[in-house]
Amino acid sequence: MRPRIIMLTGVTHANRHQVTAEINDAVVSAGGWVSDHTFFSNIATNFRMVLPPQGLALFRELVTKAGVHLDSESETAIADLIAKEKGLPEELPASLNVTFIHDEPDLRREVPAVPG
Repeated sequence: MRPRIIMLTGVTHANRHQVTAEINDAVVSAGGWVSDHTFFSNIATNFRMVLPPQGLALFRELVTKAGVHLDSESETAIADLIAKEKGLPEELPASLNVTFIHDEPDLRREVPAVPG
């Protein structure tokens, strides 16, 4: 049986490039890996990752140090998992959606016309 995906959400005013790098580093430092990520213009990024239960506290600490404020449901979910760490599988699939609060215009990319 596959474990349920841990859905986490946070917001930040910090630079999105720096935060993205620091979240990647947080996942690796916690003993996990990033399996994928999706950028939504310069508004948000969704990180999909796998974390070991024993790395959850460090992951939360490093994400917070990166300037990401996790919402209360995310904080509760992590705290609950840390409390029952011993009974969890070795690998926990997780998703972290980070919204970037800034006053930059939307990031636009030119999409070339495809003859068709």
